[in-house]
Amino acid sequence: MLKFIFYLFFVIPLNLNLIYYIYSLFFFFFFFFLKNFFFFNFCFISYIFGMDFISFNFICLSIWICLLISLSLLSSYLDFKLIYCFYINMILIFLFFVFSVMDFFYFYFFFEGSMIPVFLVLFGWGYQPERLNAGFYLIFYTLFGSFPFLLTIFYMMSLNGSFSYFLDFKFDSNILMFILLFSFLIKFPMFGLHSWLPKAHVEAPVGGSMILAGVLLKLGGYGIIRLLKFIYKFVFDFSFFFIGLSLWGCIIVSMICMIQSDLKMLIAYSSVCHMSLAIVGLFTMSNTGVLGSLVLMIGHGFVSSGLFYLVGIVYSRFMSRSLFILSGLISIFPSLSFFWFMFCVMNMSCPPSINLFSEILIVISCLSWSLYTLFYLFFILFLSACYSLTIFFLTQHGYSSSLMKFGCYCFLHEYLILILHGFPVFFMTFSLNFFF
Repeated sequence: MLKFIFYLFFVIPLNLNLIYYIYSLFFFFFFFFLKNFFFFNFCFISYIFGMDFISFNFICLSIWICLLISLSLLSSYLDFKLIYCFYINMILIFLFFVFSVMDFFYFYFFFEGSMIPVFLVLFGWGYQPERLNAGFYLIFYTLFGSFPFLLTIFYMMSLNGSFSYFLDFKFDSNILMFILLFSFLIKFPMFGLHSWLPKAHVEAPVGGSMILAGVLLKLGGYGIIRLLKFIYKFVFDFSFFFIGLSLWGCIIVSMICMIQSDLKMLIAYSSVCHMSLAIVGLFTMSNTGVLGSLVLMIGHGFVSSGLFYLVGIVYSRFMSRSLFILSGLISIFPSLSFFWFMFCVMNMSCPPSINLFSEILIVISCLSWSLYTLFYLFFILFLSACYSLTIFFLTQHGYSSSLMKFGCYCFLHEYLILILHGFPVFFMTFSLNFFF
């Protein structure tokens, strides 16, 4: 593991040349992916670091999204690109640490550390002055939820000497188990604790939204997967509350999506819907549900990041994200309309995207948990299709506004980034044995 960490640290000087940095990250991804193909137990253990199949998937997702953000900088008009690229590299290093440690204390340390460069990207390159408010929302929500989690870790370390993933004990206190869950439910975010997410997304630059939707939302799911064996009594007793709240919240947020006029806000709320489904899958406590949540988080990471990048392409041309202004794009960017269609279709989990496989698993686990969830799932999947198609119809069809005369062509590498977002989502479907 240390060789990978040293590689990421020694890549930092290459931030001075964006092309070399992108090449080195591509090389690192393929070297990392091919070297560690197919394993299910912890391996590559050194010091506090180790990796299993779950962390391997999330590390690959992190490297891929950070690579695509760096590639997107080639045509962006941001100031201080090298500092921005340095922050993205620091986020990648922190995420690599988060997903490869084997102790909850170190997990917490890097979990909070990854917030600092995200906070700086939001403050430094956000669009409106409201980014200050959004940044404080992000930090205080995360810190408020995580501080009791830190105290619980210290308590466990005082009893056992450490709080490792490998400890074999079960919590008895419902309060302690709720505290452990609470910080991850904020990070997910669960309905009711989600108000920081749309604010952060709307104010963040394109790269900030991509990393936030692509990887940082998945930290909550990863933490819950690691915690399940310690808190299964609490989940077993109170899963009805969390599943009920998430299913109901998913329907409410889907309806909120239908009335949004800001494209970024709409996609941010759709992320809340998908993460609610992932929470439902985890709390059914079946192998099917947990696997479905894992696959949904990976698929959503690519799709949501691609949608935010599409919004960024349009915003860089017309300086607007309003659905009232952005209409008739198909007559200006016909090639880009294909990608709008593909990502909207993937967002509503149509075949052959990996999201379909994940939603089938989650629906099966929900129905095996309780048949009454069928009513909610019907509306959730229907409304998901509604708001995904709304994005496509309202942006691509209709009369073009006079603003559209300022439109110009797209760059080749922008199409390349969109292809690299969509490629894993489709082609992982043809190799599902990867997850079994």
